[in-house]
Amino acid sequence: MLLPRILSAIVMAVLFVCAVFVLEETNFILAMGGVVFLAGWEWARLSGVQNQLARLVFACLIGVVCFLVYQTDLSKISLSISPALWLLALYWVIRYPTQLIWQHVLSRLVFGVLVLVTTWASLVVLKQSEAFVVWVLLLMGLIWGADSGAYFAGRAFGKHKLARSVSPGKSWEGVIGGVVLTQVGVMLFSFYSDFSLAKWIGLALVALIISFVSVLGDLTESLFKRHEQLKDSSHLIPGHGGVMDRVDSLTAAAPIYVLLLSLIGWL
Repeated sequence: MLLPRILSAIVMAVLFVCAVFVLEETNFILAMGGVVFLAGWEWARLSGVQNQLARLVFACLIGVVCFLVYQTDLSKISLSISPALWLLALYWVIRYPTQLIWQHVLSRLVFGVLVLVTTWASLVVLKQSEAFVVWVLLLMGLIWGADSGAYFAGRAFGKHKLARSVSPGKSWEGVIGGVVLTQVGVMLFSFYSDFSLAKWIGLALVALIISFVSVLGDLTESLFKRHEQLKDSSHLIPGHGGVMDRVDSLTAAAPIYVLLLSLIGWL
């Protein structure tokens, strides 16, 4: 099982590097659309849709919505719904397993459309910025930093459960470890980028918010998987589960990240 996992990780890393450094805007947008399409197919499964054709139709619907958002130049505007979307997700996570409207299949499908379309839109907006490579690498660095810090700090010090009913393995100590690691990364990034104190503080605040939001993305997918009694969103990626299992933190972090950068005036 280890070899397929390693090979899959190498392939994903190569594809990510190609997407960031090689693809032009149109091809990048199409590539991200492909990722969102696969994630949509999995989201239908997380929503309780059993029929394979229905899952495919749902994935196509997300593709159509993405196309319409792009054609009407609403990519940046669509991100404005992200805060409300993830505050709602936070409420669901806190209240789980209380019977809530999210447990209805249609509610989860609508939520999935909004989540995946705003994720795609945020990457489109990033790609259209002059400093795309810097901002997208910083985004991934914040997500990976929060995840890695949480993993190691949680294993070493984790005692106080973050959301026992949703994801018993996560702890508050892990979250703090992720915040600390991302802040160290921001400090180094700001130093080598010769940022002013004001800009460093601004980026530190963005990183703090993203550290928490990325955890919420992970918890939200865990909530849906637990409700459907699923270990992975699918088996598309050998040794890694499904696409959603790889991008769950990104779905929450990317739209909020791009929205914050836009509000600050950096995009």
